[in-house]
Amino acid sequence: MKISLFLVLFLLFIKHSAFSQNDSNTVDVIGKKIDQLIITGREDSIIFYSQKNLDLSTKINYKRGIARSLSNIGIGYKCKGNYPEALKYYYKSLKLYETIQRPKGIMVQYCHIGEIYDYLMNYEKALDFNFRALKLADSLNERDQTSILYCNIGIIFSRQHKFEEAKKYISKALKIDREDGNMEGTARNLLNMGFIHSDKNQTKEALNYFLESLSISKQIDDKVNTATCMANIGVAYSSLKQYNIAESYLLQAIAIADEIGEIDLKSQFEEMIYEFYKEIKNDRKALIHYKNYITLRDSIYNKENTRKIVETEMNYEFEKKEVATKFEHDKIVVKLEADNKLQSQQRVFLILFIIVALVLLFFAKRAYDNKKKIAEFLASESHRKEVLLQEVHHRINNNLQIISSLLTLQANSAENEKLTEYLKQSQNRIQSLSVLHELLYQNDSPLQINMNNYLNKVLDFHRDVLKNSFVKVDIETSIPDVVFPTKLAVPLALIVNELVTNSIKYAFKDVQTGKIIISLKTIENEKNAWLLLVSDSGKGLPEDTNFRKDSLGLRLVTIMAKQIKGTLTKYNKEGAIFEVRFIV
Repeated sequence: MKISLFLVLFLLFIKHSAFSQNDSNTVDVIGKKIDQLIITGREDSIIFYSQKNLDLSTKINYKRGIARSLSNIGIGYKCKGNYPEALKYYYKSLKLYETIQRPKGIMVQYCHIGEIYDYLMNYEKALDFNFRALKLADSLNERDQTSILYCNIGIIFSRQHKFEEAKKYISKALKIDREDGNMEGTARNLLNMGFIHSDKNQTKEALNYFLESLSISKQIDDKVNTATCMANIGVAYSSLKQYNIAESYLLQAIAIADEIGEIDLKSQFEEMIYEFYKEIKNDRKALIHYKNYITLRDSIYNKENTRKIVETEMNYEFEKKEVATKFEHDKIVVKLEADNKLQSQQRVFLILFIIVALVLLFFAKRAYDNKKKIAEFLASESHRKEVLLQEVHHRINNNLQIISSLLTLQANSAENEKLTEYLKQSQNRIQSLSVLHELLYQNDSPLQINMNNYLNKVLDFHRDVLKNSFVKVDIETSIPDVVFPTKLAVPLALIVNELVTNSIKYAFKDVQTGKIIISLKTIENEKNAWLLLVSDSGKGLPEDTNFRKDSLGLRLVTIMAKQIKGTLTKYNKEGAIFEVRFIV
C-alpha cells in the first residue's frame, strides 16, 4: 500500500512539473476570456469560468491567478446584485494581493470594495477605500485611475449632499482629463459637475456644464453620453419653464437611445419625458410615454430572465463534459500505476485494490450523482416558483401603476374639490400597495420585505407632495433594517400612510413649519413586541373624543391595527401622537 501511494504521488509530481507552465498560461488565456465576459455583463458565465480558473490556479499554486480569479468571482456576484458575496471575494483577493505584494492588484481591490460600500450606502467606508486606492494610484503614477477615483469620491460626497467637497474632487478629475487630452473623461466629469449643480437647484450653472459635455460627446461620437446630456438638458430647460426647447432635447435623447439600441437608457428617457408631459398637463402624451416606459421595463426584465436561463443550460452542459473528461483522465493514471509495478505480486495486489476502490467509487459516485441531481431538481423547482411569484408581483405593480396614473389624470380634470381629494387619497393608498409589489419582485425573498426601504418609499410620495406645499413640513424616520412578512408589512404601511396624510391635512393649519416623525422599534422586556409611533408637531387632536368619526382614513387605521392584533393609542404631547403596539 505504501509503495502504491508513493508511486501515485511521484507520478502526480512528474505530471504537475511537466504541465504547470502550460496550466499557468491556460489561466491567463481564460482570464482574458473572463475580461470580455465582464464587458458584456454575463454574470453567470463570469462566475463559472472564474471558479474554473480558481481551481486550476489553486492546483498549481499560481497565487496571482488565484487572486485575479477571486476578484473576478466578486465581479460576477456584483453584477448579480449579491453585494455581500461580492464583498467576501474582494476581501479574499485583497488579502492575497497584499501577501504577494502587488500594489496595482491592491489598488484595484480597494476600488472594488469602495464601489460595493457605495452601493450599500455605507459612504464612510466607501470613501475610506477610495482614498486608499487614490494614494496607491498617485504612487504608481496611474493618472487615468487617479482621475476616475477623484470622480468616484466626488460622486460619493454628492450623495451625502456635501456639494462643495463633491465639486472639489470632480474639479480635480476634470483638470487631469483636460491636461491629458482625455476627452471621454472630460465629458464624463462635466456631466457630473452638471449633476451636482442640478442637485443644488442651480439650474443655469448645471445647464452650462451639460451643454459643454454635449459638445465634447458629439466630437468623439459618444452617443450614450450624448443622449444622457440631451436628456438632462431637457430636464434643465423644463425647470426654467422653456418647455419647447426641453421637449426637443428629450425627444432627441430618446431617438439616439433607440438608434443605438440602448433599451435601459431609452426606458429612463421615456420615464423622464412622461414626467415632463405630466408637469405641463399634456395628459395624452404623458400616458403614451408612460406606456412606452412600462413596455420597455417589461422587455428588459423578460430579456434578462431568458438570457440567464440559456446561460445556466450552457454551463450545465459544459460541466458534464468536463466531469466525463476528468474521469477518463483518472483511469489512465490508474493504468499507468499498475503497468509500472516491479513485482507481479505487488501488481496483482494493486489491481485488486484498484478494482475494489473503483467499485466503491462507482457506487459512491452514483449515489452522489443521484443526490446531486435531486438537489439540483429541487433547487430548480424552487427557483422557478420564486420567478413565477416575482412575475405575479411585477404584473400587479404594473396594473397598480396604471390605475394610479388614471386616478391622477381624473383628479386633474375633476371640478369638484371633494372628489379631487378623494381621488388623490385613493391614489396614495394604491401607491403604498404598488411600492410593496415593486420591492417584492425585485427582492430575493418574495414573501418578506425590508421595512426601512418599504416605509421610506411610501413616504417619498408625501415628501414630493410637501415640496409644493406652502407649509414647510419635514418628515423624519427612525426605522431599522428589519424584515417583516408581507401580511404584516402591508397593514403597517397603510397605517403610516393614513396617519401621515391626516397630519399633513389637519395638523399644520395657520402655521409655517412643522415636523412629522415616524419610528419603529422593539419594546423592551416584551418578547417579539414592537411599537410603531407616528407623531407631529401640529396643533394636536381635538378634545372631543368623537372627532372625525366619519373619517375613512382613521377608520382604516383602526381596522388595520385590529388586523395585526395590535392596540392603537392616540394622545396629545406637543402635537398629536399615535402608537400601535403589535407582536411579530
